[in-house]
Amino acid sequence: MGEEISGKCSLRREQSEERKKRFLEHLSVSGNISEAGRVAEVRRSTLYLWKETDKDFSSRWEDALEEAADALEAEARRRAVEGYDEPVTYAGRVVCDPDTGNPIVRKRYSDGLMAFLLRAHRPSRFRAGMEADGRSGIISINISSDDSAL
Repeated sequence: MGEEISGKCSLRREQSEERKKRFLEHLSVSGNISEAGRVAEVRRSTLYLWKETDKDFSSRWEDALEEAADALEAEARRRAVEGYDEPVTYAGRVVCDPDTGNPIVRKRYSDGLMAFLLRAHRPSRFRAGMEADGRSGIISINISSDDSAL
């Protein structure tokens, strides 16, 4: 009977390691803990228990989240710098080239993503209202009853 219990523990350990691996692989792509847990067929509570009790798993979890964030940043940079193709629409329909029948597209860039990336990577230069040392700048407001003073 002892061998049977030992065999079950060994099988569970192997299944847990496989599920940990599947979870971490999906987490590194999605960055979503719940989704990665569903893919690995592991409850969130179990994932967090593993994270608390297994230092190696916890470290790999953090690495996977960093990898997912790096992928998001790379995509944001691509959309901001290289742009993306957006189909031209008119009256709710995609406009096609009459000669080729292919959709007409225009190159779009994301100024918002560009500003976000600049603020993230060069906060001293691009964070609005911040001084070089990270403090907020002084705002001066003059209120006057004389309209000509404005």
